[in-house]
Amino acid sequence: MAVFGRGLVTLALITAAAVGIALGMVFLYAPLDADQGFVQKIFYLHVPLALVALAGFVAAGVMGALHLRSGDSAWDLRSYVAIHLSTILGVGVLVTGAIWARASWGHWWVWSEPTLVAFLIVFLLYAVYPMLRFSIEDPG
Repeated sequence: MAVFGRGLVTLALITAAAVGIALGMVFLYAPLDADQGFVQKIFYLHVPLALVALAGFVAAGVMGALHLRSGDSAWDLRSYVAIHLSTILGVGVLVTGAIWARASWGHWWVWSEPTLVAFLIVFLLYAVYPMLRFSIEDPG
């Protein structure tokens, strides 16, 4: 456990408890929307997933630039981890968005919606990144 640093297990337990409490509040305390009803509650998960995924993609870009500037491979690893986690969160964004779209629009996906298509393109670009990263040999 020393590899992961002190307090990681405690932090994970606190995080799991906070997420459980938040989901309980969403389903038991938050009122239903007058227009959308129960399906509106998916936004309590969808929007934070999208914001954290975006923050991770931006952080990965900054860390990638730091790697290119300094040549330190630690920045490259941090960038890879940020992209990997943000891609996982991006799957959650796409799934929760599709669930909401089905309930609201009657379709799982609407190709004429620019926000949906733009996020899908960004997601696919970042999903390809690990394959590209490991297909090039490291000269150092």
